[in-house]
Amino acid sequence: MVEFNAGLLVVLAFLVLVLIRTPVFIALAVPPIVYIFVKGFPLVFPAQRMVRMLDSYTLLAIPLFIFVGSLMNHGEITDKIFDFANSLVGHFDGGLAQVNIFTSLIFSGISGSALADIGGIGRILIRAMENEGYDKSYAAALTSASATVGPIFPPSIPLIIYGLVAQVSVLSLLIAGALPAVFAVITLMIGTAWIAKRDGLPNNGESLSARRVLSTMRAALPALLTPLVLLAGMFSGLFGPTEAAAFTTVYIILVNALYYRVLNLRYIWDAGVETVQTTGTVVIILGSAGLFSWVIAAENVDNIFATLLFSVSQNPLVVLLLVNILLLVLGLFLDPIAAMIMSIPIVVPPLTQLGIDPVHIGVIMVFNLMLGLLTPPLGLSIFLSADVADVPVSEVIKETKAYYVLLLVVLLVITYVPTVSLLLPSLMN
Repeated sequence: MVEFNAGLLVVLAFLVLVLIRTPVFIALAVPPIVYIFVKGFPLVFPAQRMVRMLDSYTLLAIPLFIFVGSLMNHGEITDKIFDFANSLVGHFDGGLAQVNIFTSLIFSGISGSALADIGGIGRILIRAMENEGYDKSYAAALTSASATVGPIFPPSIPLIIYGLVAQVSVLSLLIAGALPAVFAVITLMIGTAWIAKRDGLPNNGESLSARRVLSTMRAALPALLTPLVLLAGMFSGLFGPTEAAAFTTVYIILVNALYYRVLNLRYIWDAGVETVQTTGTVVIILGSAGLFSWVIAAENVDNIFATLLFSVSQNPLVVLLLVNILLLVLGLFLDPIAAMIMSIPIVVPPLTQLGIDPVHIGVIMVFNLMLGLLTPPLGLSIFLSADVADVPVSEVIKETKAYYVLLLVVLLVITYVPTVSLLLPSLMN
């Protein structure tokens, strides 16, 4: 029988606080602080642990990539990306639905966030699909599903956070997410083609035109080059995640000014304000995570979890299935970042004991928890896309079911075919 220790009590207190809608940083920080005081540590100790967690050069990549996403939303790049995607895949079965998926891949290569995808280019996509006669609920559901690609395609803010908390190479994680993201996009596009044939969804009524593709590609070229340049730079070792983020920030500002002639610099200020607000939330959560992770390690909660897990099976295939089920359940109720921060110190050590690469674990964990954005009662992507489309959430959930099944298939492939995640990082060595 597993002994119920203080670490488990801290985990339980966190879950209770989150479920009663306590702000995540409070839920993460208060139980460890109470634990630290009860144990008689100095009063300055919590602040020291939080500062140690945030004392990271790599952490600078997060506000910079958030800034990049905000700059794109305030500039003209999103419209150019949409036009190019429409010219390239709009003639497929499902037309604008296919454009929606393909555009999300391009946009995620710059923003690194699912909600930024929906709040930015998602608005354009939903409006365009509505104008073409698509059901608004379906458009919102598809936008939510396609946005799950953003958090694993570089630059991925959740993968950066995972790397910082789990102390895994952020560079390897960012590169590892590229192929799984492309596989997810291909799967969604194949599924959409089938849905289009079944439901008679329209295409854009045009045949593939090389001239139009080249014209729209020329207009969108700076944005299209961004993820390629980032991957090439990181893959070659030219720069790491933080340097990549700084480069992208300057690059987007220059593109807007010199290529798209966006000379009103007010948008930079507005993007900066949004970035500060979002970054403040992320940083305080990460600081609190430093306290939480320390308590988990000090009380050997990971060993307790490993004992429970291995009592069921020591077969890596079975253990991965059990961990995926656990994460899917957590994703129903917890914010993905909160669920990930809570899970990392508990789940990662037992899986690494079985010989599973922590980079592979990171891709699995991030993609798994992002599926929680599609599921009630939390379902932030669903709520945001429903708000953008101005339709009932229940209708969006109904339309999301087919895409949820497709994304579960992607999750299983990512989980049980590690080469999908580890091929590109292995080429770096």
